Amino acid sequence: MFRSARAFERLAWAVLIYGIFVIIWGAVVRATGSGAGCGAHWPLCNGDVVPLAPRLATIIEFVHRSTSGIILMMTALLVWSAFRSFPSGHAARRASVWSMIFVLIEAAVGAGIVLLRLVENDTSALRAGYIAVHLMNTLLLVGVYTWAVFASRPRPVTWSPAAAATRESWIRIGLFGMLIVSALGAVVALGDTLFPQTSLAAGFAADFDQTSHFLVRLRMWHPLLAVGLSFYLMTLITQTESLDEPAIRKPARLALWLILGQVALGIVNILALAPLPLQMAHLFVSNILWVSLVWMWLLVRSAATRS
Repeated sequence: MFRSARAFERLAWAVLIYGIFVIIWGAVVRATGSGAGCGAHWPLCNGDVVPLAPRLATIIEFVHRSTSGIILMMTALLVWSAFRSFPSGHAARRASVWSMIFVLIEAAVGAGIVLLRLVENDTSALRAGYIAVHLMNTLLLVGVYTWAVFASRPRPVTWSPAAAATRESWIRIGLFGMLIVSALGAVVALGDTLFPQTSLAAGFAADFDQTSHFLVRLRMWHPLLAVGLSFYLMTLITQTESLDEPAIRKPARLALWLILGQVALGIVNILALAPLPLQMAHLFVSNILWVSLVWMWLLVRSAATRS
């Protein structure tokens, strides 16, 4: 069924798009405090396969678990398809195997959050750590899904291997920076959920109050680091001739617009005191930006390793 590279590419795109949806819904679980909707049970929900007479929090959590189960099956199908469609040692095989590894890690982290009861009003550093790891793993998962799509067919870049190698290192720094900023953003979003502010002035005062909870005092660092990273990425794209290279031009332009959109969303999010719809939009744009940057990195990396 999936013997052709084109069929595998379509499947990989479907898994990538659906995976981003699952990630967004997971953030809804956190923002609505629905993580305890199924109690301290995993993978069952309140001891049942299908919850009976569920409350809203249970429905939200159960939908997340169900969609997560589907992405696990889709990833298994992706692995099977890669091994049927490509020869031994092909990058598509490696990407699909890594996607399964990150899906399993994602399941383990999610189970840990539930079984350790790091949900609802828990304000511990352990929960913040789990949230940060959870977010970084989701980005890595999206990254390897993107790799699977990319690996399905060659995409030539005209840069010389030496020039591409230098640019590849710079993009890799940007990707690492985005992992850190995004993880911090997830922790900050947790703080916004647990310690909502009544006004912008009250929020700023709490951010600089040494008696505030550490989740509140961390809030000031996310926008500062995000602005610095945005400046770095925009400089990187505009100063490395990425906009002149035919293969890289489209993802580079997309990344520029997404960076500007993400900064604008971040500002509005702060001014509006982080309502749920804006948090979801912010997370969605960050995932699409991540995909575009990973795509650029894969293109440049393919040129850097060309013999």
